Amino acid sequence: MPERLASVASQSLEGVPRVVFVCTQNSARSQLAAAIWARRSQVPAASAGTRPAERVHPRAVKVARRRGLDPTSWRTAQVSDVLKRDDLVIAVCDVAYEQLPAAAQPRVHWSVPDPASKGTDAAFEAAYDDIAGRIDRLAPLVSQAS
Repeated sequence: MPERLASVASQSLEGVPRVVFVCTQNSARSQLAAAIWARRSQVPAASAGTRPAERVHPRAVKVARRRGLDPTSWRTAQVSDVLKRDDLVIAVCDVAYEQLPAAAQPRVHWSVPDPASKGTDAAFEAAYDDIAGRIDRLAPLVSQAS
């Protein structure tokens, strides 16, 4: 993993205008990731989905509040409505990665298990911890566009 991160970092993680986290439904993982990112980096973040749900998952909201995040403004969004040129796109699930538009470059793929499929608080907490750990490793490598 460090080798892959280094190869991406050397190519494309300087001068990033924004990070966009993408999952299929944009109802949990990508929402949590964008909120965690905002705490760890000065580079702006957004989230989107390839097939957005109607609302953010209630357990994602619960975990966010428990971890000190404010989910009151979270809304789901279609990836094509959110992505801009030069965004760093991070797909937090396999399906979303496969469905990203070809123009979504640079991109990173994180295979974070879908907590909604298990439907437990523990699954959402595990997803939070997984995402937070990945962000802690990546955020120092990403510099903002001037």
